[in-house]
Amino acid sequence: KIVSNINNNTSCNLTDIEKEILLYLIEFKTCSKNEVKKNILKINSKVETSSLESHLTRIRKKLEKIKSKIIIQSKNDKLMFR
Repeated sequence: KIVSNINNNTSCNLTDIEKEILLYLIEFKTCSKNEVKKNILKINSKVETSSLESHLTRIRKKLEKIKSKIIIQSKNDKLMFR
């Protein structure tokens, strides 16, 4: 549950959900937000919620904190990991 940047020897803790989202993005590189809502958050795609966006914001801030070069982009319903 720890994400580390070996280049500058920094790390931060992830929650279980953040870890699962990040691992999913690492594995699939590109996916739909609905896939993550369904497979990780267990939320029906018809339900309107900003839960995923909140988790993504926290993950991005943690990656920024450790000065990671990982980028998580979201556009419309797509998520991209690079």
